[in-house]
Order: sequence, then C-alpha cells, then structure tokens
Amino acid sequence: MKSACKPHGSPAGARGAPPCAVAVERTGPGRLESAARRRLAANARERRRMQGLNTAFDRLRRVVPQWGQDKKLSKYETLQMALSYIVALTRILAEAERDWVGLRCEPRGREHPYLSFPGARLQEPEPYGQRLFGFQPEPFPMAS
Repeated sequence: MKSACKPHGSPAGARGAPPCAVAVERTGPGRLESAARRRLAANARERRRMQGLNTAFDRLRRVVPQWGQDKKLSKYETLQMALSYIVALTRILAEAERDWVGLRCEPRGREHPYLSFPGARLQEPEPYGQRLFGFQPEPFPMAS
C-alpha cells in the first residue's frame, strides 16, 4: 500500500489536514474494529450455512436405505446412495406403470389370471380425470 503522507514542505491539501491524516484514517482503530466485526458476521453466516447443510445431510441419511452400513455415511456416500435409491425407485415405478397399462389393455372378455376365483373381474378404477377433477369424460368412439 502506498503511503498517503506528503513530503515536508508540500501543501497539506485544500482542507488543511495534516500530511499524514489520511493514513491514520485508513489504519486507525475504528477501521480495524469494523473489519473484525464484518469478519465475525461472515464467520457466523458461514457457520449457519454449514449447520443447515449438515442438517440436510442428516435428514437425507435418515430416508436413504443404508443396506447394512453400521457407520455414518460420508456426504459423498450419502449423495451416491440417494442417487442409487432414486434410480431404483424410478425403475420400480416404471415397471408398475407398465404392469398397470398391461392390465388396462387386456381384452374385456378375458378373465384376469391373478383373480382368486373363476368368472371374477377386476373392478374398473375411476378414470384419472374424474378422480382429479370430478367430471366424467365423454366416451371416445373407437374405429373398427
């Protein structure tokens, strides 16, 4: 940092301040206290941020299966397990949806192989739009 003091014999400035007054202002105790307060505030914000992040990881660890792990998973391991778990759940949902679509697309006259007694039929679920919005869709004529 350059010195703000002016050499002896040069004019002090328009306000008549002593030659080194600017340097005293920049390094005075008020400036140091202000910097220390800002640093303490920044440290407190960072501490709260990290506590929030750690709380979020703890919550994630509670919902992600650990598959026999007896030690606490690291943050990286927790994210890897969460990703694997999400992929597995997505596959299960996709398979269940395919099965459901397969059941819905069976011919009407055919009995369902999973029913417990002959002649029984699956109960028709309410159409999706009716369940959500409370209206009955108009039948769509199928071309033969």
